[in-house]
Amino acid sequence: MTRRLLALLLVSVALVAVGCGSSKTNTGVTATHVHYAKTKFAIHAGLAFGTFHHFIYDPFRAGDFAHPFTHKLDVIKAVAAGLFVEHEVKLALTDAKGSKLLSHVVVPLGALGSAVALVRAGIADHHPNAKQINYANSSIDSAEFNSTSAGQPIQEQVGSP
Repeated sequence: MTRRLLALLLVSVALVAVGCGSSKTNTGVTATHVHYAKTKFAIHAGLAFGTFHHFIYDPFRAGDFAHPFTHKLDVIKAVAAGLFVEHEVKLALTDAKGSKLLSHVVVPLGALGSAVALVRAGIADHHPNAKQINYANSSIDSAEFNSTSAGQPIQEQVGSP
C-alpha cells in the first residue's frame, strides 16, 4: 500500500514538473489578453492556496515536519504539493496580469511564488523555516484580500500533489 502511494506521488510530481515547462507566453509586467482571466485566476489561485494550507501550512503548524524520519510521507506530500502550488501560482499570476480588475493581486502572487519555492526547498532538506512558511501564508492572505476587494473572491480547493 505504501509503495503504491509513493509511486502515485512520484507520478504526480512528474506530471506537475512536465506541466511547469517553459512556454512562449508574455511574462512581462504589461497586461496580456487572457480569455476568462478572472475565472481562470479564481480556479488556479483556489487550488494553489488550498493545497498550500492542506499539505504544507497545516501540517507544519501541527508539527508534522519536526521528525522527518517519523513523518516521511508528510514531507514527500509537502514537497510534491509545493511543486503543484508553484505551478498554479504561475498560472494564476498570468491570469491576474491579464485582468485590469486583478492588478492588485500581482505583487502578492509574485511574492508567494518565490516564498513557496524556498519553503519547498527547506522542507525537502528537512529544515522547514517557520518565517518562510508564515510569509507564504501572509502572501496568500494578502492575495485573497486584494482579490475579494476587487470583486473576485477565491474559494480554496485542495489539489492532489
